[in-house]
Amino acid sequence: MPTFGTYKREPPLEPKHMAIAIICPGRDTSMLRQALQGELPGVRVLDYPYVPRPQDVELTVVWKQPAGVTADMPNLRLISSLGAGVDHILRDATLPENIPVVRIVDPGLTIDMRRYLLMAVLHFHKNMPRLFSHRAQKKWGQTENVTIPMRVGIMGLGVLGADIANHLHLLGFDVFGYSNNPRTLEGIPCFSESEGELNKFLAEVNCLICLLPLTHQTRGILNRALFQKLPQGSFLINVGRGAHLVEADLIWALDRGIIRGAFLDVLSEEPPGDEHPFWEYPEIVMTPHIASITDQEAAARQIAENYRRLRNEQPLLNRVDRERGY
Repeated sequence: MPTFGTYKREPPLEPKHMAIAIICPGRDTSMLRQALQGELPGVRVLDYPYVPRPQDVELTVVWKQPAGVTADMPNLRLISSLGAGVDHILRDATLPENIPVVRIVDPGLTIDMRRYLLMAVLHFHKNMPRLFSHRAQKKWGQTENVTIPMRVGIMGLGVLGADIANHLHLLGFDVFGYSNNPRTLEGIPCFSESEGELNKFLAEVNCLICLLPLTHQTRGILNRALFQKLPQGSFLINVGRGAHLVEADLIWALDRGIIRGAFLDVLSEEPPGDEHPFWEYPEIVMTPHIASITDQEAAARQIAENYRRLRNEQPLLNRVDRERGY
């Protein structure tokens, strides 16, 4: 069971002075704490593990929180993710079912993801791996394929997925979308899981972007069976969650030329150990979970607004459907 440190216990507080607890181990959230204090004067904002009276906590802001950390918070009324993802919250089996969960939806996150994915797609489109290889050999000149035609498939058409789909389409790429339920995007053919159209979708694309939420249904979806349905020599970009990818199956697909290159911002274990096989594959670009970083001041404004809405019994912003997992 998580502990809250050995601190001097504070006297009981009146209900109106309940607290917000930030529970993001290993992450510097000082800016978030300051911004929340500015947004909510008079409300105590605590940093885990300094939570002298867990029973005073009314709202938690979490990222990769320890399992069971909310068990001693009987007055907890709301859990907010510090980012767009919520799988780190929902996998805690001790989480009471009656407590609502919200997430951060911020234009800044969308812009960051758009720029990252444009970089990743263009990296393959302009055949940069071959150019880097030539440079290492001190070779000069154009590669035999200056550009590689791209038919980009985007798995997950939420806020981030729809945004990058539209921008790639505006740049002239052939773009295809795939989501749980049918979606409509102008000029972009869309397929859905509910219509059983995954195979049709995969047959159309040679650059697959994963932006799916992590649920029981999507865990391990990037696997050998899926890779075999892609055209030979396809590309993979994963910015969803590390658990979407069966890493051994990616190596299998690379060794057979099914996947020609991969761009990964998320891994099952971060950071990967020195012995992780991905280090040995030049076809794999790994980045340290930097595709889209939460702006803590912007997050504080949303969290504070939801706190006020909670107090005033108003509908919450960006509430998560716990059954669907997003």
